[in-house]
Amino acid sequence: MSVPRLHCSCKVIFVMGNSLRMGGLVLAAILLLLTAPAQGAASDRPNILLVTVDTFRPDHLGYYGYPLDTSPHLDTLASEGVFFKQAFSSSGWTTPGLISILTSLYAPTHAVDIRGQRLNPGVETLPDALAKTGYEVPDIFFLTEIPNFENLGFTKFARRNELIHNGDEILFHWLEEEADPARPFFLYYHYRDLHLPYAAGEPYESMFMPGAFVSSMPLYGAFKWFIAREKIAIVKSNVMIERGNIDFAARDRPWVEALYDAEIRRLDTEFFGRLRRTLAKTGLDSNTVVVVSADHGEELLDRDLVGHISTFKEARLYDEITRIPLLMRLPGRLPAGRIVSEEVQNIDIMPTLLEMADIPVPQQVQGHSLLPLIERRPWTAKPLYFESSSGGYTADADQYRRRIRAVRTERWKLIDNVWDGSYELYDLVADSLESDNAIERYPVVADSLRSMLNEWVLYAQPRSYREPAVVAVQPDTAVWLGIPEILFPQDGDTLQYQGADHAVKLHWTGPSVGDYAIEYDVGVGTYHLAGEITESSSAPVYGPFQANFWNSLVLYNPWKFRVYLRDRPEAKSEWVEYHLAATGGGETELNLGLLLLQAPAAFSGVLAHSYQLGWGLLQGMGDLYWLLASCGAVDLSAYALIAALFAGVVAPVYDRMGKERSRAWAWVVGYVVFVYSTIPVLPQVWGMLSEYTLGSVRYLGIAVVVVAGVGFVLAIWRRADGRRLRACLALGLIALAYAYLLGEFARFPAERMHLVEYGLMGYVLLRALRLDLRPVWAYSASFVLAVCIGIGDECIQWVLPQRFFEVKDIQLNAVSAMLGLLLARLVGEKDEGDGRA
Repeated sequence: MSVPRLHCSCKVIFVMGNSLRMGGLVLAAILLLLTAPAQGAASDRPNILLVTVDTFRPDHLGYYGYPLDTSPHLDTLASEGVFFKQAFSSSGWTTPGLISILTSLYAPTHAVDIRGQRLNPGVETLPDALAKTGYEVPDIFFLTEIPNFENLGFTKFARRNELIHNGDEILFHWLEEEADPARPFFLYYHYRDLHLPYAAGEPYESMFMPGAFVSSMPLYGAFKWFIAREKIAIVKSNVMIERGNIDFAARDRPWVEALYDAEIRRLDTEFFGRLRRTLAKTGLDSNTVVVVSADHGEELLDRDLVGHISTFKEARLYDEITRIPLLMRLPGRLPAGRIVSEEVQNIDIMPTLLEMADIPVPQQVQGHSLLPLIERRPWTAKPLYFESSSGGYTADADQYRRRIRAVRTERWKLIDNVWDGSYELYDLVADSLESDNAIERYPVVADSLRSMLNEWVLYAQPRSYREPAVVAVQPDTAVWLGIPEILFPQDGDTLQYQGADHAVKLHWTGPSVGDYAIEYDVGVGTYHLAGEITESSSAPVYGPFQANFWNSLVLYNPWKFRVYLRDRPEAKSEWVEYHLAATGGGETELNLGLLLLQAPAAFSGVLAHSYQLGWGLLQGMGDLYWLLASCGAVDLSAYALIAALFAGVVAPVYDRMGKERSRAWAWVVGYVVFVYSTIPVLPQVWGMLSEYTLGSVRYLGIAVVVVAGVGFVLAIWRRADGRRLRACLALGLIALAYAYLLGEFARFPAERMHLVEYGLMGYVLLRALRLDLRPVWAYSASFVLAVCIGIGDECIQWVLPQRFFEVKDIQLNAVSAMLGLLLARLVGEKDEGDGRA
């Protein structure tokens, strides 16, 4: 009897005579089931490497059609795999976007869309689903210590704390040293360095920045760079740039894009170039699905700001914020060079990867596998839905309550600004830049999309999950009646980025395991953040942090917190304030046209703002009075002595110039000194007045101009000469110029005061110069001197921290001085000899 030896994938048949034929067939069938490889066995499943890049917009990539050479390695990956040309996130900031990728749930469904939220442990994540079928899912994600990114299903990697601080090395180390050929892996890595600040360094900035200042005029490019240099420094050093921090103009967009392009080129060269070499060197290249995507996009002065919802704290769901790159590459399985033009979303990534690995897709998912699109099988297009809060991780409670939602089809996009009930409708075919709100022209389309969005809101509500059983850990003592005392850090400490863990370790007295609340108040100004988080330990550890992430935390100095047991809120520790050391060292402006068109509602708003402005200014003057009243006798005596000395020095000048000239030039000198001396403290004063007036101080410039305009009309009307009507017509033209400047040129509230400040500057100069010069020369000299003083104003700001030299402000000062001189000409008094002063 011969028994042929066959491969396990073939049927084995023992021929033992006709009488045993049936038994042999049965035995063969049993052997076949036992020896044939199971469908989707671990050895046949691909490795999965998912890379997301923070704040990554695809239209600056070569394979998307961008003309500059920003992404040669990514272009190669795209040419070897599948590129989705119309991919979108589900939100406008990092946490909800990334959680949607890893859960295939919309942001409101997974509910991790504000600071301090945790993913429900009952949600089956992508790592969970892969781990159940034998995948290795190590935690190399640098944000998993943050509550927002807990319960994702990753397993502990023993060397994580040792490697995580050193940039991208943890990923390359794992691929080179930890990958097991006998076991498939799922690696998730989030690259952060494309996020603000844009500081790629050399040689990358030199590849793109010179092109932003190219000019056919000699030296004009260097002049443009000089004008922009202070703003460039701010963009290269700040994590957040809220409205009002920098007065961006359209001319700034080329250099902003150049800085962003330099960051992409660094990402492409230092990360994706190295990644391609590593996969080839380790032999992982042929059996690893490489997926590249992002949490959200980025605005690059598309609508006057730089960043996204987290960094400028304004809810926006336009395409520059929601569109993301998406490419997938697996040689031999995914077609090379395939471009998919249909709209897809980040929630579709998880079911696609699970289907590629032949793993059942959890019923909870809200996305759909993209394999039908990739393989050109039938596909039903679906609308895309989005939701975000008004701010990202650093938002306050009010910003988290302000919601924005959107629905997008192939042609239309409806945006629902939930907090004020307004809607925006864009025809994406005719208006791809989303600049023309068409809701009034297409009410039927808007109603249809509004109904779809309302149905989605109900569908996307958080769900109930069967949470895994948790063994409760009892506190050290059933009852602890003490008040926690913070042992580390101590008040005034500075924590360095050092040690093996590169983490922030807190420690206070009390049960080692308990239900604690940490109340925090960190940062100032733009970087201020306050709130509360929970902890179950009296010695929590936050970190380890990557060096660049640590340096972004440094911007939030000082860090201040206190702690208490949640069931004893009356027993809180003392506040402790500490600092972190670096590793190396508005609102919508008043629309005057809207006031005219919507007079009743506008009038009510004017009354409210007028009351708030008046009461706030009274409070500010009260503070000034108490400041002066608090001066001691010694200080008053010193000031009096200084005044007497000054009077003695200027007395000879006074005698020589005469009373009238001395008085006029005293006004000039005093006013210039006042303007210059208040520049350093103006932001603090403005901030104080903004608080006192509940924000209505932004209309102070408008109020002053309106009141002054009424006074000028009365002054002209009191004149009995025949030129009264002509003067009123001229005043009307000047009023139109002021209205234009108030509404368009002076876009930031504090700048509106320039209209008053330098208009008055021109007038006081004219009053002094008119005593010795003919009218034409007096007006001309007054204008030139006012412009020079305005340039000096900008030079002072240039040397101050967080202030910058701005040519636009010089232009505004010049126009303001000119308008002030025109008003002086219209309403000035008659002077001996000729005309008016």
